[in-house]
Amino acid sequence: MTYGFHFSIAGRDSYLSALNQAEAMGVNAVQIFAKSPRAWRSKPLPPALAERFRAKRALLGIRYLAIHAIYLVNPGAEGELFEKSVHALADDLEKGRLLGAEGLVVHPGAGPVERVREGLLRAARLAPSQTRILVENAANPSRRGGTPEDLAQLVEETPFGLALDTAHAWLAGYTPVAFLDGLARLGLLARLALVHFNDARHPRGSHRDVHASLGKGTMGQALVEFLKDPRVRHLPFIMETPKAEDPMNLATFRKWALGNP
Repeated sequence: MTYGFHFSIAGRDSYLSALNQAEAMGVNAVQIFAKSPRAWRSKPLPPALAERFRAKRALLGIRYLAIHAIYLVNPGAEGELFEKSVHALADDLEKGRLLGAEGLVVHPGAGPVERVREGLLRAARLAPSQTRILVENAANPSRRGGTPEDLAQLVEETPFGLALDTAHAWLAGYTPVAFLDGLARLGLLARLALVHFNDARHPRGSHRDVHASLGKGTMGQALVEFLKDPRVRHLPFIMETPKAEDPMNLATFRKWALGNP
């Protein structure tokens, strides 16, 4: 299987730090923020650093690299926030091009479906890249993407893929398998490119988006059932669990993935 964690690029080694962490944990998938997730400003990515990153990734055999868009973006907004969001996403797509990332995970935010699509498509036009925009499902009904039907509208007539967050599905009122069933019913399984495999701290349907370590949240057997589903076993799994417990989460994932929950 292809699996790993969201890793930090903070520190002296910058982007290479994420690969160092992946190597230390023995995983083959990596997700990063390409810049500070809570600020609009972004430094250019030196081509030489990107080249070193790609070379080390190849050496380590990292199968999948995702960039997560910053928390501030809302492609469904109006005015200045819309413009900032589009340019922040374009910056991530350009960094994804340089790093060789397969996916850019985007929270679709709030606003009309047509506006969200317009923002994402404009970002893609500004920064042509092999990095595919992946629209992530939401935990909160005030945001777009909380249902399979809404995701279907968001990616309609676009080249975008989907990222399924198990905790977000649960907090929106679904089991992860039920959310997957909804995607299948709408013909969207081919769009599904990435799984965020997280437990949830709060109850199902609570819309309170706080992740928990695997087996320590409220999701119980629902996570194991999802991991066993043959429709997702080929996908990359990224855990966004509490960092201090990553070794435990890795051990739990491996135990479940081998069929011994």
